[in-house]
Amino acid sequence: MEARGPEASDLKERDSTADPELLRSAQQGSKAAWEALYERYLPSLWRYVYTQVDGDRHTAADIVSETFLAALHGLHRLDPDGGPLYAWLVGIARHKLGDHRRHVRRWPTNPAGLDLQDLVPGEAINPSEGLEGAENRARVAETMARLSDEERLVLEWKHVDGLSAREIAKRTSRTEKAVRALLYRARKSFRAIFRGQHRPTA
Repeated sequence: MEARGPEASDLKERDSTADPELLRSAQQGSKAAWEALYERYLPSLWRYVYTQVDGDRHTAADIVSETFLAALHGLHRLDPDGGPLYAWLVGIARHKLGDHRRHVRRWPTNPAGLDLQDLVPGEAINPSEGLEGAENRARVAETMARLSDEERLVLEWKHVDGLSAREIAKRTSRTEKAVRALLYRARKSFRAIFRGQHRPTA
């Protein structure tokens, strides 16, 4: 009989499983559960690391690989109900980034990929620059870097990966109402930081 890959329904179910459940399964040796967590957090962790190394793809790939390897080795020590998994992964990544950090922060050529007009409605943007202009890219990346890990992740999941509040709620074991409240706070924080940059002082 010809081998078949996972059914679409299986993949959808795995993607909607909450982090604590996946963590417990991974700690018990489930390769599928670990792969689900890896696939869930790889895009966001990559964006974070990529930003920190100024768009150096080779360095970012090495650090992300080292981060997940360290996470896998330390998985048995993690409390599935102890807090957001992303914050734990970012903590590992920050340690791995130690030798690559510089005193002056630099920004990637293509930061988080967020829709600036969606997050900061009414913002005056230089038509010659547009959303892809270097100055706007730098401001978006700097703003994202100054958000909390939780706020950064929920904005990326919503505005970059296109997840609904319900999908985010399933991933994080929150209620949909709690996710919407978090999104509201994250957008508010983003706007305040973004609009506060490069303003002339009195």
